Amino acid sequence: MALSSKFLWIVNMNTEASEISFSKHALAIDATGVCIRTSTKRFPDTIKRFHDLGLKVYAWRWPPATAAGSQKEADLVADKLIPKGLDGYIVDPESDAAGAINDWNRAKCIPFAKAFCKTIKDAAPSSFVFGTTSGCAWAQFFGASNALYPQSYWRWTNPETGRRGQKINGGTPQKAIDKSVTAWKPASLSKRIVPMAGEVDVVTEDEIAQFGVALAAMGVREGHFYTDNGSIPVANLAAIKAL
Repeated sequence: MALSSKFLWIVNMNTEASEISFSKHALAIDATGVCIRTSTKRFPDTIKRFHDLGLKVYAWRWPPATAAGSQKEADLVADKLIPKGLDGYIVDPESDAAGAINDWNRAKCIPFAKAFCKTIKDAAPSSFVFGTTSGCAWAQFFGASNALYPQSYWRWTNPETGRRGQKINGGTPQKAIDKSVTAWKPASLSKRIVPMAGEVDVVTEDEIAQFGVALAAMGVREGHFYTDNGSIPVANLAAIKAL
C-alpha cells in the first residue's frame, strides 16, 4: 500500500541555497509537503514558494516551557504564518532535563500549554492540521491535535560521541514503531498515530522499505521523514520515493 502523503522535515533553512536544495530533495521523494522549523529566516515568504511547487507547508518547533516563550511561538504561528497560508503545525514539547528551558514535564506548564494550543487553533482554518511529536504525553497538546507523530527512530548520530548510524529504540523500524506506539497509545485520546522515520541520513535503503511495510501494516498512509540536513544519500531519497 503506497503512501498517499509524504513530508520531508528540516531544521536549518536560512539561505536561498538551502531552500532550493531542500525543495529539490522534497520533489525527489515525491513529497506532498514539507515541515520547516519556525526558526528559519525564510518564513513567512517561503510558504508561497513551496505552495507554488505543489507542496503543503507545515511548521514545527519545541516551544520554551515558559508563559512568555511559548506564547511568543504561538503568536508567530497565529499572526505571521497562518495568514500566509501555513497548512499545519506540529509542536514538539520536549523535556531533556528537569528544570531545563524545554522541560514541559511540569504541572506548572499546563496553563502555558492550553494557551499555546488555543492561540494557534483559534487562528487556524478548519483545514489546518495541528499535531504533536516527541516529548511528553500531555493531554493539553494531545487533545488539541488532529494526529500524533512519535519519533520512531531506529538509528541516529550520537550527539555525544558523533557516532553515525548508531542503533536506538530496538535498532529496526518495526521495533522502534512498536516501542513508540506502545508508549503513546494509552495517552493518545484515540487520536491518529503516525510514526516518524529518522534520522534518514544514517538509515539504510532496506530499512526505509521496512518502515513503509510497517506503516502499511498499521493502515497508515502518511509518511514523515526527519531530517534533510544536506547529507541524505541519493539512494535513500530514491527509497523514500518508492514508498
